[in-house]
Amino acid sequence: MAARPKSICRKVACGALLDTPGYCPRHAKLKVGWNRSHGDKSSTERGYGWDWQQLRSRILSRDMGLCKIKRPGCTFVAREVDHIIGKEQARSRGWTDEQIDAESNLQSACSCCHAAKTQEEG
Repeated sequence: MAARPKSICRKVACGALLDTPGYCPRHAKLKVGWNRSHGDKSSTERGYGWDWQQLRSRILSRDMGLCKIKRPGCTFVAREVDHIIGKEQARSRGWTDEQIDAESNLQSACSCCHAAKTQEEG
């Protein structure tokens, strides 16, 4: 039986060769599961609980699943909901949470357009 070919470390640009798929010893700490981008807070703790999920579903349906931002590189298929006036900017204008999450301040967005818009705002 032929020997199994070596695998490359899953860490991008590492290139270390391994006998089994996974991470090399240098990057082994990355294999403990996915890392949350917002620390230890769950989506509910960050304000995106059941009510938000229902609102998100209504917005995606209202916009027929199409991205409303439409920047260069847009994939057109919306899977995310964007605040037209971002939360931080809205709070600085004195908006309430109800105004921030009003359907008139929400739009469907593809991940590409949403990420670009969020980066610009930050």
